[in-house]
This record gives sequence, structure tokens and C-alpha cells, in this order.
Amino acid sequence: RWAAGSVTDLAFKVASRELKNGFAVVRPPGHHADPSTAMGFCFFNSVAIAARQLQHKGKLSKIL
Repeated sequence: RWAAGSVTDLAFKVASRELKNGFAVVRPPGHHADPSTAMGFCFFNSVAIAARQLQHKGKLSKIL
């Protein structure tokens, strides 16, 4: 949860232009996690969670 929360907080700061850019160094990175399956010690995909939060709470439609 801390990794996904940290990435989400950073994404909101960049989206609101509080920060120009950002790089989250978190463990586990989450890049192996699927929506229904944890793999490679990754239970949550931090970037996917942050993107979905930006879509829902940040009202953004496009996220790169």
C-alpha cells in the first residue's frame, strides 16, 4: 500500500503542477501484477493504481 500510495501522491502532484516531474523509487515496483493475479512478489501495480485514481478523482481522461 505504501508503494502504490507514494506513486499516487506523486502523480497527483505532477498533475496539479505542484511538481514539474517526478520519479518514485518504491519497493515492490508492481510491474508484474495483473488485475487478478500477483506475480513476481508484486501484489499491486502502482502505476496502474495511480493512473486510475487520476482518472476518477483527478478527472483526467488521458494519462501518458
